[in-house]
Amino acid sequence: MATLPTTTRQETPATVALRNFKTQWFLVPQGTGIIAVILHQLKYQFTGLNIISYIFWLLTIISLTLLLAIFALKIVIFPKVVANSLRTEIGETACLSSISITFTSIIEMMDLSLVGAWGKGWGIATLVLWWINAAMAIVSCIGITYVFMKYEAPGVRGLTPVANLPVIAALTAAAGGGVLCRYGELDEGFQVPVIIVSYLLIGMALPIAFAVATIFMARLFDQSSPAGTTLYQDMILCGPWGQGSFALQILGEVVTRGSFAKYQQGVFLTLGAAGPVGFASMFGGLLAWGHGTFWWVFAIISVLHSGFNKRGEWRGLHFGLGAWSLVFPWGVYTNACVQLGKLLDSPAFSVWSAILAITLVIIWIVNMVLTTKGLITGKLVGLEHGWGGEAYKRHQIEKGQSNGTVDQRPVTGLHNRVPKEPPASVE
Repeated sequence: MATLPTTTRQETPATVALRNFKTQWFLVPQGTGIIAVILHQLKYQFTGLNIISYIFWLLTIISLTLLLAIFALKIVIFPKVVANSLRTEIGETACLSSISITFTSIIEMMDLSLVGAWGKGWGIATLVLWWINAAMAIVSCIGITYVFMKYEAPGVRGLTPVANLPVIAALTAAAGGGVLCRYGELDEGFQVPVIIVSYLLIGMALPIAFAVATIFMARLFDQSSPAGTTLYQDMILCGPWGQGSFALQILGEVVTRGSFAKYQQGVFLTLGAAGPVGFASMFGGLLAWGHGTFWWVFAIISVLHSGFNKRGEWRGLHFGLGAWSLVFPWGVYTNACVQLGKLLDSPAFSVWSAILAITLVIIWIVNMVLTTKGLITGKLVGLEHGWGGEAYKRHQIEKGQSNGTVDQRPVTGLHNRVPKEPPASVE
């Protein structure tokens, strides 16, 4: 009986690119969204700045939708690849939190722009979206952190700041709750539950951020510094404190504006408690911003220092998707500074936040240009020989693997694959 020939599906450059798609791409809309919020809230405005912020907002929505569609397609076509990467790569799992973080920025822009222009109905709509997103943030903070500890535990020497992304998701949801209550024009009956849950999210996340930062410092003291494009991740350590600072400030402002006083129930939710709680919250935000400043400066020094060789000569920096780790943490640090300028009526904070915002936009532009270049050449999606079908086929034939099974994974600086345990020695 004749044996039927087996056929192997020929991979194309497009399918290779899809297989190499990483959740680190969600860092792009995550960083874009926070810029939209900052530009909308800056004290120093010029004609057209609001329009620019709306453009960033629109880019955030489009890019998040597109990336979600691509990721869903990858799950359908390459389910085993997705499952394996989520089981073994900390960076791949952590960046799922970026979906919730980006969603929060979109909701915040709805509160800042649509409620005042189109009515309170949009406030109710964003309230519903916020509760959905708060649930997503809780799942991210607890669920992904649990996966880190139980399935992807890399040890102290393998821990990177990317482990803070699930924590940032919870803090971002808390910040979004403050924005919702401040600008959503909601009644106190809707505001107070959001305020309480937002404070609970801060209590859930901020201590974990402190623990991760402490363990990471232990790694640095053990002379085990990250290398390559993973250096950009150092800025993530600033993220929880910048976002936590803004969340504490905006929630404190909402409380002092009368939410507790008008609600007037129990012992805590009263007029008498509103002042101490609100002012303590704002003061906590100031302290958190101070700690964020340490990590912000530390990350800048670390990244710049990596650009020099041992002789002190500038050798440049390597670009990968990990470079987008700079944008969102820098953004939330800037946003907290914007809020401090408002609460303190301080020209110093207002001017400094404007400088930070300008620098952030420049970083975003540079990253976007290099990302676009990497996409066009195919290097960011593992196509070292470009998107041309013939060139790809020739490369496969030259390697003697015309079935296209080679996994050309791009170096993004966020993979952090969990190392396998070494085999036991035979005595």
